[in-house]
Amino acid sequence: MILIPNLLTPIKRFFEKEMSSVRKHILILFSLILSSFLFSAIIFTFFEGSNNHIGSFEDFLWWWFVTTSTVGYGDIVPVSMWGRVVGIYCIVIGVYTYTDIVSLILSNVHNKITAKEKGKAPIDARKHVLICDYTAFADEMIQEIKHKHLFPDKQIVLLTALVERNPYPEYDFIYGVPISPQSLLRAHVDKASHIFVFSNNRFTDSDSKTLHVVSRILRLTNTAKIYVELQNPNLPLLKELNGTVKVLKSDDLLHSSIAHKYLQLERYLN
Repeated sequence: MILIPNLLTPIKRFFEKEMSSVRKHILILFSLILSSFLFSAIIFTFFEGSNNHIGSFEDFLWWWFVTTSTVGYGDIVPVSMWGRVVGIYCIVIGVYTYTDIVSLILSNVHNKITAKEKGKAPIDARKHVLICDYTAFADEMIQEIKHKHLFPDKQIVLLTALVERNPYPEYDFIYGVPISPQSLLRAHVDKASHIFVFSNNRFTDSDSKTLHVVSRILRLTNTAKIYVELQNPNLPLLKELNGTVKVLKSDDLLHSSIAHKYLQLERYLN
């Protein structure tokens, strides 16, 4: 139980760092606005006492707001040199501050959208279908899920480092290698109802690598139904895995894909 919080620590630090940077930015903007207000209040107190347009603090507040926002309503204007100097100061601070606020908002919105597209944003998933690695068979499976309406009302999550952007925006995407406990936890492997692990043929001994991924998954969950693609379904290593694991033979998947246009997942799910 101590392992999971430790694995989440780097993710937590990343978001804390991002939030800390945003807080510092907001603090700087707030300091500029506050300095503009205080500086204006002092100058108006000592140099704008003869200004007939200012009869109360509310009048000054109105002038400061419309000047800082660069609207310049014009019903109240400074009459002294220092009043005009502080007016210029308010305009400069206002232009910088308000444009920076808009830029900050747009930047954060863009970063969130980009983070989701690149699989770096956190997701909220439970009782979902987790697909590990985006291979040709994984893509065939996704197409079959869409066309046959398999797993109705279940969230689909793709975990892979083989693509840098989400190939199916309607589904959730986590960028990472499936063998990494950090990536698996980001994909909420412990809450998944079905997990499909596809073989990455880029490795020399892809079956051993795939079973290694399954062993990592079994350390984090004992409730999900696990399906694993293997070229050799008679590997002795299978006996070493605790839990029920259904084997999807690569040759059978290829035959189904070519002959029937689908992997025919129903035969494994029943």
